[in-house]
Amino acid sequence: MFKSIILFAFVILFSFSSFAEDKALARIQKNQEINCGVYVLGSIFSYSPNGKPQGFTADLFQEVSLRTGLKVKYSEISSFATLFEDLKTGHFDMICSPLLLIPATAMKGIPGIFIAEDPINIYADANADLSQIKSLDQLNNEKYIFVGMDGELSGIYVPKLFPKAKLNLLSLASTAANMPMELHTKKANFLIFSSLAFKAYDKENPNKLKQVTHKSILNSSVRLFFPEGSDTLRSNMDAIIDDLKRDGTLDMLLKKNGLK
Repeated sequence: MFKSIILFAFVILFSFSSFAEDKALARIQKNQEINCGVYVLGSIFSYSPNGKPQGFTADLFQEVSLRTGLKVKYSEISSFATLFEDLKTGHFDMICSPLLLIPATAMKGIPGIFIAEDPINIYADANADLSQIKSLDQLNNEKYIFVGMDGELSGIYVPKLFPKAKLNLLSLASTAANMPMELHTKKANFLIFSSLAFKAYDKENPNKLKQVTHKSILNSSVRLFFPEGSDTLRSNMDAIIDDLKRDGTLDMLLKKNGLK
């Protein structure tokens, strides 16, 4: 009998502790609104001329809003370098634009359910002469310049994979869409981008970039991300995404926005 009482008390305490830690869910329940962290990049997320959110993320969370009755607010991610710290401190409730699940991000937040495959590749300006480049190791050369931002793909992988090459890091106030412009203006030669990011940029700027080689640096996936302790919020969002997959809505939204 005594053991049963202790076990019951532990279950109650554990349940209360889990709920108390899910601060993002508590904010959402209180405000009846999801504060979404987003980055601006072509058809992943952007604004129409009249300032209305558009793109895959906006379409996806319109479906979430319809199915939950919650409002959605968008807060732009100010820096990839401080992204998970901003998530942890409640600058936004969750990261709503698809984010790569890579070793550098996997242990800093809670990744949600699989959304799509997203290989990481190297891109150059479409007019660049790449006839002499046959393999990725040729890019490890001091004559080449990569562009990136602290905490994003080029900022993470160029020092590791191409230490001899130069790396121009843009201001943390820059958006991801600023990086391709460095290639078009010949301030840099290469950019590390995910396939999804390339497709989003290419839809808005067709035939401006091209992949350097057929070999990918890494085959990854994209997911939504949640703060540590937000297991209940993640589980509920995973269930919604799973329903969107099963009824074909997720696939339709990816295709609509040129991401598949």
